[in-house]
Amino acid sequence: MSIDTIIRFGTHDQLVGILSGSARSPAEPILVLPNAGMAPRAGLFRLHVEMSRRLDIRTFRFDVPGVGEAPRISGCDSRQAARAALDRLQSQYGCNLFIVGGICSAADLGWRTAVDDVRVVGLLLLDGVTFTGPWFHLARVVAVLKRSPLRWPAAALRFVRRSRSMQPVLAASDYRDWPSREEARSELAALVARKVQSLWVYSGGAADRFLHPREFHWAFGNAARSDLNTLKHWPDCDHTFYTRAHRDRLLNTISDWLSERFSERGVGSVHDAR
Repeated sequence: MSIDTIIRFGTHDQLVGILSGSARSPAEPILVLPNAGMAPRAGLFRLHVEMSRRLDIRTFRFDVPGVGEAPRISGCDSRQAARAALDRLQSQYGCNLFIVGGICSAADLGWRTAVDDVRVVGLLLLDGVTFTGPWFHLARVVAVLKRSPLRWPAAALRFVRRSRSMQPVLAASDYRDWPSREEARSELAALVARKVQSLWVYSGGAADRFLHPREFHWAFGNAARSDLNTLKHWPDCDHTFYTRAHRDRLLNTISDWLSERFSERGVGSVHDAR
């Protein structure tokens, strides 16, 4: 049975998180799950709660300032809140190893936290940072060519209209906390040098920027070829992992990744606690 503990942290202990599970080894990392976007710390469809119940690892879920139950705090943004969470978990429980991430903006925060903090030994990046390039555009062309030839003229006309449009197109990088491609390459190389394990999952919800696994290597350079990176491309899943089957696939994949990459630190397998 999972044990839930309320943890207060941050400036004047104004932030609150839930620590679930119990440690079996001092070397066991804690999985830290910040909320994504405007979804509260329970996660979309209570995904974070389910992770805490089913994954055989301690998890800590929390709201960043200004989201869910967390107040806006002057001088404390999401990055500072994440660092404060790690500081409190270390001071109160003696843990100095963490796996950080989640979906969308939580993946972005996990990336930034890992770059800044050597205590992060693992990254969970669900529809995280990526960059469109030749493999993305090739995949789009191939998708069009797979359609009936009768639909090709309409597709070509839409492409011409978009290319001639003077109205700027909103890209994910415009509203996500992403580094530039050059910065991301350098940062991933540094994470690989630190032996940080990373699980990358791109769903169909990232189809506006990720369509082919080879795009990953183009975007991140030689560091992307490291065995420390585990890449999954699931175009049949939506961004929120709405269906039960998709959430089960995600949970099982995370469980397998944790067992394979962190087993020496006491992390076990998935529990069906539904």
